[in-house]
Amino acid sequence: MSLVNAHNAHNAHNAHNAHNAHNAHNAHAGSGAASGVDAATLAQALIVARDALAPMGEVGVADTKDPQLDHAARLRRIEFPFAVSALLSELGEGLEVTADKNAFVISTAGGELVRITPPTPDNLETEAQLVAGYAELRAERLSEVLAQSQHIHPFFSAVLPMVPAWTPSLVLLIAVTEELATAMVQRAKLGFGLPRPHVLSPDILPMIACPGHSSFPSGHAAQAFAVAGVLSALTGKSSPQMTNPLDQMAARIAVNRTVAGLHYPCDSAAGAVLGIAVARWVLARAGAASETVEVSLEAEGWGGDAPGDTRDFHLPALWKAWEAKHHLKQGGTLQVGKAPMLASLWTEVTREWGERWG
Repeated sequence: MSLVNAHNAHNAHNAHNAHNAHNAHNAHAGSGAASGVDAATLAQALIVARDALAPMGEVGVADTKDPQLDHAARLRRIEFPFAVSALLSELGEGLEVTADKNAFVISTAGGELVRITPPTPDNLETEAQLVAGYAELRAERLSEVLAQSQHIHPFFSAVLPMVPAWTPSLVLLIAVTEELATAMVQRAKLGFGLPRPHVLSPDILPMIACPGHSSFPSGHAAQAFAVAGVLSALTGKSSPQMTNPLDQMAARIAVNRTVAGLHYPCDSAAGAVLGIAVARWVLARAGAASETVEVSLEAEGWGGDAPGDTRDFHLPALWKAWEAKHHLKQGGTLQVGKAPMLASLWTEVTREWGERWG
């Protein structure tokens, strides 16, 4: 499968709405916007000015020159959504994806970055009861559920202050990480095609509109744990880790999707594992690590290491499964080469982070 497609290029701008100011039209209309002139009026004014000033015959043309900047330097000069797309393309180099009803696998040279196998129908029936039970928390978590349906960044910024003006390279890296997680999780969803909880039981009655794509794995969990993994590496924390507040926030974001009635707990477990794998790949390609480790989840066995074999998802359950290495396993080490643009971006990320307080 080709990792990067038109869907990702189109959706890259959704990665961080704080960067809408980077849209291409704003660069052209900046002076007009600052003075309160609307785009149509400014365009008409520029037409009049050009008609008055431009020559009637041939226009002057400067000599062309070879580019003076490398890819990484030019990357910093282009609009935010297109920078995300370029980096996403580089991240996809060396990855192969296979997805069907039996397994989702991301492979790279030397092994499998991640392998996820699905739950059984009986697993889903059991977990539907857990989803119904979580409805008791809906009123309490209403504001969280609604906010996280649109953005998860503010919740990580609350844990780890990230100001776009101080750390623009980090905002870009997080956006790319989220987009890779989204691309992978959507491919997995298409392969597995598992029904949402309210499809199995009309008594679930989700509290918000349910997306059209299928349930397994959870995209919010994948994004959240991918972001937590990258931010953890930047700040010297281990991830996943029980005491890591970034992982705690990621798990809460994931659980809130079950509270809303949109996901089974095993969706969050699979999303978390995929997010962890994505974060490790991003960090390795960026040169923050020279290698990554294979990871796999057998969702049928999820909960087998929990007290009473409950199939619920929360950070302690993930951590226990991570340590037990029964159904959630780590495999061999994969050597990963640096990607030039990502490596340059990581250098800027660490520099900006060190200087963020001025």
